[in-house]
Amino acid sequence: MSFHWIVLLAAVAVEVLATSALKVFVSAPLFLAFLPLVLIGLSFALLSLALRVIPMAVAYAVWEGLGIVGIAVIGHVLFAEHLTPERLAALAMIVAGIVLLERGVGHDEPDHDEVGREQQRRAA
Repeated sequence: MSFHWIVLLAAVAVEVLATSALKVFVSAPLFLAFLPLVLIGLSFALLSLALRVIPMAVAYAVWEGLGIVGIAVIGHVLFAEHLTPERLAALAMIVAGIVLLERGVGHDEPDHDEVGREQQRRAA
């Protein structure tokens, strides 16, 4: 797994943590209410790093889709929110959509780093 995919998965994890913090800190003192905002900012920063190599449609689908699945699981485990068969089917469709989108991206295209190196060689 490449560095950029690890960064993208870290962005997903931070987003899930931030959204969970929103639920936890809803009635907390005001200074704690800023923690989810900081975490969301960190998640966007990590996503922007992943976007340097991973195609935008794939990165955003993974970030948001796995975030939705993660929040559904956290909601079920920590907040006793129900996962009905219909919700489980919807989550499975989200994951299937992510997989189909990732598979549909042209893997024979050079990555951004390779293109940048080629442009530097030409300029030299």
